[in-house]
Amino acid sequence: MSVDLGSLYASSRWRITDLLTTMAPETGEVPCPATPAWCVHDVVAHLRGVTEDVRTGNLDGVATDPWTAAQVERHRGDSVPMLLDEWATDAAPFEEFLSGPHGAGGARAVLDVHTHEVDILAAVGVRHPLPSEFSEWVLPLVTGGLFDGCAGAGLAPVRIVTDEGDTVGPDDAPVSLRVSRFELFRGMTGRRSPMQVAAWDWGGADPAPYLAHFFVLGPRQDALVE
Repeated sequence: MSVDLGSLYASSRWRITDLLTTMAPETGEVPCPATPAWCVHDVVAHLRGVTEDVRTGNLDGVATDPWTAAQVERHRGDSVPMLLDEWATDAAPFEEFLSGPHGAGGARAVLDVHTHEVDILAAVGVRHPLPSEFSEWVLPLVTGGLFDGCAGAGLAPVRIVTDEGDTVGPDDAPVSLRVSRFELFRGMTGRRSPMQVAAWDWGGADPAPYLAHFFVLGPRQDALVE
């Protein structure tokens, strides 16, 4: 589907900003269970740091743990309002790039900001459905690795049907996974453990062979319920 990635990124950024500007200052110190080494402040520092590093060309080791850890450490002394303001400034040209003809090169950042948006929401006890436009874009993206991995391993094809009515994968697939958009997204982005994913409705099929190909960002070792 054709989608404006800059608009998707900006929408998530605005929602995060709107949420945090209405909450008490100490919210920044709330731990994020989905990113156990980070609190809310650290997640925002990372998001702000991404656009800063894009602007300055600091892309060596992009998306690695040392790269993201440096962003958090660099902004440890900044307040959440300051981080949000600086993020907005750096995000403007980045979002323009994402909306342009080469924006697909920044698709990972769109996935990242939405992943951390839900991390923050869960940390402060708020939950809302994944935006439909984002879901329609991201589900084919994150499930592609599963389908390719299954094909390469000689596994029977799997078709994913969400509670909201999305279908991804071949209609005649002998294995059918039924799960909500929210859980599918959180699972594939490493916010669920293999045991949790195996407990989903796999239509009677054995999920074990599929788990090695399921997680886009790697699985959690411990269960996370949001």
